[in-house]
Amino acid sequence: MKTVVVLFGALLFCGGASAKPVESAASLLARARATSGGDAWDAIVGLSANGTEKASGLSADWRMDVDLRDGRSRQSADFGVVRYAEGFDGRDHWRQDASGGLHNLDSAFARTATVTDAWLARRGWLRRDAAGAKIGAMAMRNEGERRYAVLTATPQGGQAVELWFDPASARLERSVRTMPISIVSVSYADYRKVDGIELPFSIITRDDAGNGDDIVELRTYQTRPNASDSDFARPSPPDDAQAPAAGTTVPLEFTRYLVVEAKLNGKGPFAFILDTGGHDIITPDVAQQLGLKAVGSGTSGGAGEGTMTQADVRVGRFEIGAAVMTDQHFFVMPLQYGTIERGARTPLAGIIGLEVFERFGTRIDYRAKTLTLRPRAGYRHVGGGVPLRMTFSDDQPLVEVGFEGKRGDFALDTGNGGSMLVQHLWAEKQGFAQRLKSGVELVSYGAGGASRNWASRVDRFDIAGQNLRHLAARYAEDKHGSFSSRTEAGNIGSDVLAHFTLDFDYAGGQVWFEPVPGWTPPPFDRSGVRAYKDRADAFTVALVGEHTPAAIAGVKANDEIIAVDGVAATQLSGDDWFHKITQAPGTSLALTLRRKGVESQAALTLRELLP
Repeated sequence: MKTVVVLFGALLFCGGASAKPVESAASLLARARATSGGDAWDAIVGLSANGTEKASGLSADWRMDVDLRDGRSRQSADFGVVRYAEGFDGRDHWRQDASGGLHNLDSAFARTATVTDAWLARRGWLRRDAAGAKIGAMAMRNEGERRYAVLTATPQGGQAVELWFDPASARLERSVRTMPISIVSVSYADYRKVDGIELPFSIITRDDAGNGDDIVELRTYQTRPNASDSDFARPSPPDDAQAPAAGTTVPLEFTRYLVVEAKLNGKGPFAFILDTGGHDIITPDVAQQLGLKAVGSGTSGGAGEGTMTQADVRVGRFEIGAAVMTDQHFFVMPLQYGTIERGARTPLAGIIGLEVFERFGTRIDYRAKTLTLRPRAGYRHVGGGVPLRMTFSDDQPLVEVGFEGKRGDFALDTGNGGSMLVQHLWAEKQGFAQRLKSGVELVSYGAGGASRNWASRVDRFDIAGQNLRHLAARYAEDKHGSFSSRTEAGNIGSDVLAHFTLDFDYAGGQVWFEPVPGWTPPPFDRSGVRAYKDRADAFTVALVGEHTPAAIAGVKANDEIIAVDGVAATQLSGDDWFHKITQAPGTSLALTLRRKGVESQAALTLRELLP
């Protein structure tokens, strides 16, 4: 996967009496309009394009439709094994991603981004007065041997976008936008004349998050004097799922993660993490067991700053209890050993997420440890609780809640098997960062690898009419991955969610929180050692806190814990380790360590580290 190179070069200005004055932004845009066709644009309303999209080692038939009056648009790509569509119908920005289901992109950030999407789609920079956008001063920038004329445009109510022009021709060659967890650059090239206007036949999108280039090569454009509402209508939800009218209820295992069993192509059952923040994923081992041949070669990230490979398959039949889904897309990803291992038990098969939640009304009862799926058609919430509106910037639901008296959008993440996490950019804006970083240093692991964070207690967390006090919260300063968001306040995990029974209605954009008195989150780590499994026979020590029981016992980073209280690590899971280090203060743990091939014994006595 490639990284965006030098998105922001040095500003160049040659002083002196003989220096050539920098062109004004208005002059540059006037030249851009003239170069691209001038008044010929005024006679065109509809614009359609067909071509080929290449991404993640796959190739697709690609189509785009745009209304040049208001920026309504629709794009679709059919890669065979997976299909995508996205559009703006003038009111809603909708997406149909790998899940096949649909939801709006309607968070506060997404709404501003949609305004800019529409401005770009209708070629706002070529319109008189830039279609009402605020235009910043032009600056000259160098990148390698190329020189660009760059200005910033901010449509009314929209997100700022940098526009990079070739100074000689005044053609737009690049747009650059700051998205929640990445900087996205779109390059435009191979301009050709079509019905009096000039259009790019090569469009390449790349970001700095480790995702590969997305390349669209255009075959044809069509210009039209009109545009139809049907060009931008959202597709119908897929008719590929069914459940009994009364629903189907299945057991959930709830330790830290929610785990549910499912059958794939009649085989299994397989155990999966139930994750509102994820897509349907199986491991390569499971794909092999099912005789499925994965195609594609993409990358994906998550919590942590790294990425992992991903490919694509389709599963003919996917069953959870009496709920059945047919012809389902799954990603194939080599999830970290520490994510899927269960000690002596069969490893987890992967993750199930958005695909299920989009197809059913979904009820999670943490206390009864059950999952209930009801048909989406005609779904109505039955019972009590407080509804919160769910919004989306991408594919994870967000709700607005209160953290220490400040409101912010927090992700609902049933795949977060622990305390809530607070994003550092939001915390810095609210004045929380310094206090949160003074907490207990930790390291956690997700799909993107390790994430360094700090834990402390929260005086007040307000959600769905409930004021939860003295909760543990982690503060992260990741530079990449899902814990580096510029727009979200944080991520809510099971320590908070298990205070409630949750009823999700993705189609209706709501989730009901039904309070269940008496829930007490698990104790915080009382050992001071953070360890993970990357193979069966040992836990590897990632971090030892200063002056903690582990440090006093002589445990050091990179030690291998090969037994706990006489039980070999091969028989212990990450959950087992967690239960060991959260036992009552005063409990003694006997660790067998291996350091540089030499075994030794250590005894540590647990005590409170986060009162």
